[in-house]
Amino acid sequence: MFEKRRKQLGKSLKESGMQAVIISSPSNLYYFTGFTGGEAFFVMLLDSSFPKHEDTVQAGYVITDSRYYEQVEKECSGLALIRLEGKGYSEAVKELFDGMDGGGRVAIEGDMNLSQYLKLCEACKDYEFQVKGDVINSSRMVKDESELGKIRKAEEIGDAAFSYILEKIKPGMTEAEISFELEFYMKRHGASKLSFDTIVASGVHSSMPHAKVTERKIEIGDFITMDFGCVYQGYCSDMTRTIAVGNPTEEMKKVYQIVLDAGRRAMEQIAEGKKCSYIDSLARDYIKEQGYGEYFGHGLGHSVGLDIHEEPRFSPKCDTELRENMVITVEPGIYLPGRFGVRIEDLVAVTRDGFYNLTRSEKELVIL
Repeated sequence: MFEKRRKQLGKSLKESGMQAVIISSPSNLYYFTGFTGGEAFFVMLLDSSFPKHEDTVQAGYVITDSRYYEQVEKECSGLALIRLEGKGYSEAVKELFDGMDGGGRVAIEGDMNLSQYLKLCEACKDYEFQVKGDVINSSRMVKDESELGKIRKAEEIGDAAFSYILEKIKPGMTEAEISFELEFYMKRHGASKLSFDTIVASGVHSSMPHAKVTERKIEIGDFITMDFGCVYQGYCSDMTRTIAVGNPTEEMKKVYQIVLDAGRRAMEQIAEGKKCSYIDSLARDYIKEQGYGEYFGHGLGHSVGLDIHEEPRFSPKCDTELRENMVITVEPGIYLPGRFGVRIEDLVAVTRDGFYNLTRSEKELVIL
């Protein structure tokens, strides 16, 4: 699996004119090598411009320190371990590159640590480092069956957590208590960690899309927006539900229904070949037609995998065409400042002629 991914990456980068690639982000380190440790460089040489390394072109090296030597040997089959032994990463890369004919072009990720980048530029002055994050990350857009299975399991844990919390919520509980119960349930039932900081936003706090959890107590008449997810065997889940405690006002019910219908309209058109911006427009235009366009400011969704926010996205600015087995959220929202907000989020997997919804929790308004 990892070897196949590396070969595809090497092919794509060679087509972009690269002679080598350096990867340091934890998610991509795992995706291309299997390494689950905290810190390393993966370096892959892509052509025979490296006369000392002809036998290892398109194989690769993992550079790390003594904390991870054994881990690399166990997890990174087919890759050579380079031991730092007191050297810095830039020095180790320079030694690896020595002998390349006349320098070359090296692909790096867009989120490489700035300090590491500057050290590489100083140590390897004959080399041109180019940001190729789009090429490096492109293969992660489409999930294989193993990845889909892990994401599905993570979302199942989230669904079960939502059912659990509905039995717990009552007036007088705090947002922090609800957050704790959700997180404890997910970790107790197979999650290794959270996908992101849990959002529990009640009452007036629900008008803030990414409100911080507080000690505010739940009151009769509140909306509560809960946005949460967990990680299962390295892969994330994500879901949001807004519920009511006590009888909501007619306006609250109206806004909830608009958000629900906007999501459904968008999902009805999800299929391979559709542009992400088009799917976003279906929900966005509907919310605007209903008079709430100025209160929906974020994108309709984002892809999910090893990271909670991946590409592509349902956004007015993203014209990427959907492909089978992409996994992406659909999360329209309306947020009325100082009053209340509603967001409903499902996680879907794209198929050739539609999608299937990984999120099974009820979407009709739940009133406790």
